[in-house]
Amino acid sequence: MQVTVLGSGTAIPNPDRFPAGYLVRAGGRCVLVDLGPGVLRRAIQAGVDLGDIDAVLLTHYHTDHCADLAALLFGLRNRRYAAVERLRVVGAPGLRALHAALCAAWPWLGRLPFALELDEIEPGDVEVAGLGVTAVRVEHTDQSLGFRLTDATGHVAAFSGDAVACPGLEPLAAGADLFVCDSAFPTAAPGDGHMTATEAGLAAAAAGCRRLLLTHFYPECEGHDLAAEARAVFGGDVRLAADLDTYDLDTHDLADPDRVAGGA
Repeated sequence: MQVTVLGSGTAIPNPDRFPAGYLVRAGGRCVLVDLGPGVLRRAIQAGVDLGDIDAVLLTHYHTDHCADLAALLFGLRNRRYAAVERLRVVGAPGLRALHAALCAAWPWLGRLPFALELDEIEPGDVEVAGLGVTAVRVEHTDQSLGFRLTDATGHVAAFSGDAVACPGLEPLAAGADLFVCDSAFPTAAPGDGHMTATEAGLAAAAAGCRRLLLTHFYPECEGHDLAAEARAVFGGDVRLAADLDTYDLDTHDLADPDRVAGGA
C-alpha cells in the first residue's frame, strides 16, 4: 500500500498546500480519501488520471474536503474516459443529498455515461476497491467519519479527517502503520473543531500506531515545530505532511526523511 498526500492544507489558500486529499494505491487500484478543491490536479501530478480512480471516500462534507467531487464527475463525462464503467463514492448519510444539490446546480452531473454508486454508510466495515475499510465515528460534524484502510497484506493506513480529540481515534488508528491525523493548530494556539499537534501525538500514543503523519495545517502553524510538539508525547515516528510526498507501507520507506525535524 502506498499513500500519497494530495492536499495537506485547508480552505485558506496556500500555494504549497492544497486542501484535503490523499491517494491510496494498493493491488493495482486507486482510492481517494477526501477530494478538496485542487486535489484532482495533484492526482495528475502523482501520476493518476481521472479514469484510474476506482473509489472516493469522503470523511465529511465541508467544501475543503469534497469540492472536487463535482469536477471529477464532470471530467469523467469526457469521451477520453469512455472506458470508465463505474465510480463508487462512499460517505456518511448526507452523500446523496450532496449529490442532489450538485445536480440541481449543474444538471449535467445527473447525466453520466457510467454507473455512479453513492454508498452511504454508518460506522462499521465495508470493502472498497479491494481494501478492507472500517468507518469510525469521529467528532467534527454530525456526519464525520474516520477511515481505517487495510490491504491484502495486513498493512493499515488510518485517516482521521477533521476531528477533535475523541474516543473514536484510538480504535481508528490502533496499531496502524500510518496514522494521517488532523493537526490544524500549534499547541500554543488551539482552534475550534480541530486538534493541535500535541493532541494528535496523544491520540497516536493511545492508539499504539507506528507512524504519525500530521496534516491539515492552518496558517497559524507557520513557525512552530509541530513534529517536536507531537514527539514530546508520542514515541513513534512523526512526519509532517507535504503535498505529493508518498509513503510506502509495504517497504516502510517513508519519503523525505529530512521532514521529521521541520516546522509546518
